Amino acid sequence: MAGNSRDRKDNVVPFPKQSKLNIGVVILAVVFIYVMICVATYLSKEQIQSYQVREGSLVEDTRYSGIIVRQEDVVYSDAAGYVNYFAAEKDRVAVGNLVYTLDSSGTLKDYTDLLSADDNSLSDSDKEEFRYLIDSFLEGYSDDSFSSVYDLHTTLTSKTDKLVNNLLLENISSLYSSLGSMIDYHYAAETGLVAYWIDGLEDQTVEEVTSSLFDSATYTRTEFVSNSLVAEGEAVYKIIPSEYWDLVIVGADEEKIEYYLSEEVVQVRFLKNDLLLWAEVSTATNSLGETLLVLSFQSGSVNFSTDRFQEIEIVTEDDTGLKIPISSIVEKSFYLVSEEYVIHSEEEDAYFVLIESYGEDGLTVTRTEVEPYSLQEGYYYLDDASIELGTRIYTEDSLDVYTVSGTGILTGVYNINKGYAEFRQITILEENELYAIVQSNTTYGLNVYDYIVLNADAVDENDFIYE
Repeated sequence: MAGNSRDRKDNVVPFPKQSKLNIGVVILAVVFIYVMICVATYLSKEQIQSYQVREGSLVEDTRYSGIIVRQEDVVYSDAAGYVNYFAAEKDRVAVGNLVYTLDSSGTLKDYTDLLSADDNSLSDSDKEEFRYLIDSFLEGYSDDSFSSVYDLHTTLTSKTDKLVNNLLLENISSLYSSLGSMIDYHYAAETGLVAYWIDGLEDQTVEEVTSSLFDSATYTRTEFVSNSLVAEGEAVYKIIPSEYWDLVIVGADEEKIEYYLSEEVVQVRFLKNDLLLWAEVSTATNSLGETLLVLSFQSGSVNFSTDRFQEIEIVTEDDTGLKIPISSIVEKSFYLVSEEYVIHSEEEDAYFVLIESYGEDGLTVTRTEVEPYSLQEGYYYLDDASIELGTRIYTEDSLDVYTVSGTGILTGVYNINKGYAEFRQITILEENELYAIVQSNTTYGLNVYDYIVLNADAVDENDFIYE
């Protein structure tokens, strides 16, 4: 049995192993490589983006720093003593209104210190007014208008002083009986806004403004507060009697100045509080030969009675039309053909030209449909494969011949309403760094809600657009 088993093993003939090629794996590998190539090509190619045309306008905001010039009448103390103010800053006082008292003894100062320390000195209505001021500030606050914090501080301080001084005024009659002539009452000599600060520029005229005045390192300002000691002849407050005031700007661009002068009146946005005011425009020249842009206002004085400098934007709104991105705009060359050689078929709603050509049958004239892109000064702008420089075109009713000899450039965009890039002419009314306003309702142009290529440099005319 064992021998038979050995014989059977010896009779086994081994076959060579065959290399089996799996065609499915090969196809899968080819498809995978193709997909990877397509993905790499797609990722490396600039993606085409669309933009829907909308109506709009350009608002160009040019920012400037200006210095306020106005009538400011400084009032000086006629004696030494402690000053206490009874009119809040920015309040408008009339002739004869009490503005401040002067106490040569200092007794009123001690009394107002006690009133300021009294936690119960505010009524419910007073507290509600303070709460309203703070809530209003918080609602309108942004990091871009941080200077409004100082305005809030000034307003709250002024109102606090006024409340304390009103309490003082209620009790001053009893104090006066003991202090006698040591308290002097000082009343407003003219009508106007009260301001408790000076900076030495109160008598500044428009022509005296120079660029050096804008140097913050050299600018100084003095604030007046209640309970402070003043000397005889020292300034104690000032009155701003008029609503008329000027904002003077140094170093504005000459071209911009000419434009503002042509407008005569411009709209000004104050960055401090987003207030919009209209200003009359004029110019002046200072002693250094610097051109000054002068914006004259007839209102809003109360909003800036505590300020000398202002950051502003002059807002100029341009023509209204179709608003498109600058990145969508391209230029294209066209052949110029006199309009009398272009046939318009109203029945077919199409344009044709009769082109001369030579073939096996000799001279022939072919009626070829074309698409005009514009009609300007008697010439159609045509772009057709059958037209080139030197092409001879006939009129329909005569043997007159026009030889194509000129080209013209049109500005336009690629319209993609039909799924491919189609050039459309535009007429730019105004533009800035980002957008252009183009004329609407033109014969060969755009309409509102059309789709155009946003990045025009990524496509060629007649390219199919896949988004």
